[in-house]
Amino acid sequence: MDVHGKHGLLVTAPKPQRGTRAELDRRAADVVADAIERRVRDAARVVLGVVGGRSVGGIYEHLQSMPLRWEKIHVFLADERLVPITSDESNFKLVEADLLSSPLAEGRMPAANAHPFPYDASQPDAGLSAYDDALAVLGGRFDIALLSAGEDGHTASLFPNHPSVRSDAEGFVLVEDSPKPPPRRVSASRRLLERTELGVLVFYGEAKRGALAKFEDDRNGPIECPSKVVTSMQHALVLSDLT
Repeated sequence: MDVHGKHGLLVTAPKPQRGTRAELDRRAADVVADAIERRVRDAARVVLGVVGGRSVGGIYEHLQSMPLRWEKIHVFLADERLVPITSDESNFKLVEADLLSSPLAEGRMPAANAHPFPYDASQPDAGLSAYDDALAVLGGRFDIALLSAGEDGHTASLFPNHPSVRSDAEGFVLVEDSPKPPPRRVSASRRLLERTELGVLVFYGEAKRGALAKFEDDRNGPIECPSKVVTSMQHALVLSDLT
């Protein structure tokens, strides 16, 4: 997949680009939309991995109003809390409201293309193997991942110097003792994110200044700063509203 930003600029280097949040939200949406369009010209589908949270809400607002080939877009969660899908803590509930509500309601996106985590408290893996299988049917990787960084440099539910980021899992990984509540989560593994073709990562807000410094410190790798997983992707766009 050729990945270009607006005006045809190739997105290859994960050096943070800075601007206002409004500017960066639009830039991120343009790059993701362009990548989706290029992918679906030659492929039957595109797999988009996403996170919940306030940082990506503006990007989602732009994307859901764009005339994308929603019928070819499959959306998976890059991380989820181990809670029922109806819970207010569910990341999918946020993603559905902020990104998928219009495409689903208007029939532009089939309901089967939205892939919530199938949480099952009766299963030892809480449903992880079923989510691995669902992704495997569609190629076993994300074509595009839209991520945000936490205050400690974590992304998805991969935390610094934690078993979550050290896992050798090829797909998703259970996080049983998350440093950030709630303690039980599921996350795309480091290896799964590394196989992503295009990653878009945002550092928004003063609380993320320390995380951005960790990201820009060459002494840190993905174990110390999981957000640096984007440096292993084929293409990456890193954005920050911090000056």
